[in-house]
Amino acid sequence: MPEIRRELGALIRDYRIKKNLTQLHLAQRLGYDSTQFISLFERGLSKVPHNVLGQLIIILGIPEKKVLDTLMKAYEFNLKAEILSGKKAAKDSA
Repeated sequence: MPEIRRELGALIRDYRIKKNLTQLHLAQRLGYDSTQFISLFERGLSKVPHNVLGQLIIILGIPEKKVLDTLMKAYEFNLKAEILSGKKAAKDSA
């Protein structure tokens, strides 16, 4: 999951920069007084809450499909890994 956080954070950072917004300005638009929240998820160190993600899509003009594709790709990767782990466990116990 850390990889998806970095990928999503980079996407948000790119669109923030395209909109000529500082981290502080974006934080304030989201109702925060500090840039720490923005900094953490842009660097992939923190998960972006889904409701905040919805706000970012509107504020930054990020295509929703691009965000969903990024999230779904990560979900699919993790799901496949868990299924494979289950298959291996079943084979080992057989």
